[in-house]
Amino acid sequence: MSKREHRRFTAEQKLEILREADQPGVTVSEVCRRHALAVSVFYRWRAVALGGSAVALKRDAQRTPRKDDPEARHKAEMERMRAVIAEITAENLELKKKI
Repeated sequence: MSKREHRRFTAEQKLEILREADQPGVTVSEVCRRHALAVSVFYRWRAVALGGSAVALKRDAQRTPRKDDPEARHKAEMERMRAVIAEITAENLELKKKI
């Protein structure tokens, strides 16, 4: 994997990796090697998890995606469409109230 390629982990995957390292007799470096993960990333996840739990990890997972990632583009488009639908629905309700 080149330096420019980044894998994305879900919040659940991050929590599972953090739990795995908390098992007796397991070292952080061992877990990081198993998941091809930098130790610094592991400790950042741990700090985020201790600071705000799974909600913060989910927010961390929503960092700016790569431009060429079709799944990320699809998710972004779906979120944009949901926002437009919510806005149109709210406007529709306001118009109905005026009638």
